[in-house]
Amino acid sequence: MKSKHWSIYRAIGQLLLWFVFVASIIYLHDPVSDAGIGFYPSLSIHSITIGYIATHAVKYAVLGLCLFILTFLLGRFFCGWVCPLGATIDAWDALIQPKEKVKVKTNITRIKFIILLSSVLTAFFGFTLSGYIDPITIAYRAYEFFLYPFVSFMGSEPLSWVLPGYQARDYPFYYYNWAWVAVVFFIVLGLSAFFRRFWCRVLCPLGAMYAIASYVSLFRRVVDTDKCIHCGACVKGCRMGAITTDGVGTIEQECIKCFDCLKNCNYNAVSFTFSRLSKVKSIAHPGKGITRKDLLIATGSSFMVAASKVSLFAASHDSFIIRPPGALPESQFLDACIRCGQCMNVCPTNALHPCITEANFYGMFTPRLISRIGYCDFTCTRCGQICPTGAIQELSLTSKQKFVIGTAYILHDICLPWSEQTNCIVCEEVCPVANKAITLEKNIVKNKNGIYLEVLLPIVHEDRCIGCGICENRCPVGGQAAIVVRKPKLKFREHYG
Repeated sequence: MKSKHWSIYRAIGQLLLWFVFVASIIYLHDPVSDAGIGFYPSLSIHSITIGYIATHAVKYAVLGLCLFILTFLLGRFFCGWVCPLGATIDAWDALIQPKEKVKVKTNITRIKFIILLSSVLTAFFGFTLSGYIDPITIAYRAYEFFLYPFVSFMGSEPLSWVLPGYQARDYPFYYYNWAWVAVVFFIVLGLSAFFRRFWCRVLCPLGAMYAIASYVSLFRRVVDTDKCIHCGACVKGCRMGAITTDGVGTIEQECIKCFDCLKNCNYNAVSFTFSRLSKVKSIAHPGKGITRKDLLIATGSSFMVAASKVSLFAASHDSFIIRPPGALPESQFLDACIRCGQCMNVCPTNALHPCITEANFYGMFTPRLISRIGYCDFTCTRCGQICPTGAIQELSLTSKQKFVIGTAYILHDICLPWSEQTNCIVCEEVCPVANKAITLEKNIVKNKNGIYLEVLLPIVHEDRCIGCGICENRCPVGGQAAIVVRKPKLKFREHYG
């Protein structure tokens, strides 16, 4: 394969697959269908592996496994064709056109293998680092928390031409703590200031897994030494630094099959072909491999993260962090959650938002219900359906409507009937529980002017309340609601989790 057009075909393919990824995020929002469920978690073999080690159960894995198997045949094509973060970095690099400010040492690419090893080892201790460092997760969170709120402000009409069946919500969405997600995303992009695709070449654990598989791949770059004049055009144009300085050797585990070298070669010396490893002379090995020192660093960092888990978990016991219905007990939930953000994406009422500092580092990016922004829909079970690891268990509608995630409490000093002796029955009206968890009791009370009035006072029955938060969401009191939802009360010496 020698055609210079292959670099254009790859760019078109990368753009189309990026569009499919973004469209799947948009389509997962109500009132559109659930056609995209399972698409995102299937993309990352890294998340699949870490999720299985931590929970021994992964719902969506077929696509990721197929892509990984194809790597043994085609090489590390995923990073150049499929990865949405890679596509975003390529677009960013094209925009800023970074010049390599530092000389890239071959051994620096070993860092991603150390990160991968640390990620796997910490998973055995129940700490899922994939939620923090997996590129598909980073891209999904960024596009979900930036793109969809922007799209919802635009409305249905502009996108209905390119997204058939798309219908925007009746009101715009936004996500609490979105700025912190932006910081992570732009740090990843900003690393390209050092050299192109810094994240992919140095830090990406998913790229490390594909690099390992591509080491024995059959589809390889071959250079005709009779035609090559060692001009260095291919070396300079390689976005992954996968070509040795003489232009002939190729570090196959770093080659993402972008085919830029085909386009840049003016002497028709470069081609890609299927060949057995022993017959390809253009292979170069990247310095020394993983050393004992690297192994000690990975193992030591894994133990440190695992040891810190106890203190981090203790700091996450906030009684106002409400988890979605079906969530495992807190300690198990934090172990199982891969921080993919899909539960927040599919929530039809914009009730679920990412934690940042309120749940400490161990709970970062995990979902929490913020009732003042949105409530848990009494007829919805989507978060349990889409969770890829079972951190949120899939519940039947009947079970979900009985699942207790919190309890409502009235703040008497700002509740209108209690503090102002003014009738307000909103919380009682909206309570979806069949045997109302909030009832109204007639009482004769004395107002601020000394006049006795008959007022309907709201009373919360804790044994009936499931903590859906619609009462807090619909409370007409401005600012702080007069009724709030927190985790259920605990007995003496009990703790959450």
